[in-house]
Amino acid sequence: MTGLAAFDWPDNVCFVCGSGGSGLQVRFSGDASGVRAETVIAPPYQGFRGVVHGGILAGLVDDAMWHVIHQQDNAFPMTAELTVRYLAPVPIGEPLIIEGHLRSYRPRLMVAEATVANGRGDVLVRAEGRFMPPRDRQGRE
Repeated sequence: MTGLAAFDWPDNVCFVCGSGGSGLQVRFSGDASGVRAETVIAPPYQGFRGVVHGGILAGLVDDAMWHVIHQQDNAFPMTAELTVRYLAPVPIGEPLIIEGHLRSYRPRLMVAEATVANGRGDVLVRAEGRFMPPRDRQGRE
């Protein structure tokens, strides 16, 4: 992922990547082959003491996969299936690296993968997602 381009849009209210509101405000950058973001998750988003809530981590990987698929044709895909593997506890307040990569892109089904790693590069969460086109584009080739 060289020459990463950052992306956002004015009315983005997504909990993970939206620029306004009380969400995480994670900034992804990248291209059609991969995206990346760095963030630190604050204490209000913990599950067990000192550990990032699993639902927050699922949101991070889902968003990373969404962003890499979005880069293919400016599509707004919908998550059809999300598989998350939690490999180790993710500490609150430490730098995290979120990456998403495209595995396959077909008109009716897109597949991507994502990881959350700590600052040393140790992968703590691994995910795979299947995405479908928005309802208004389903069935069209």
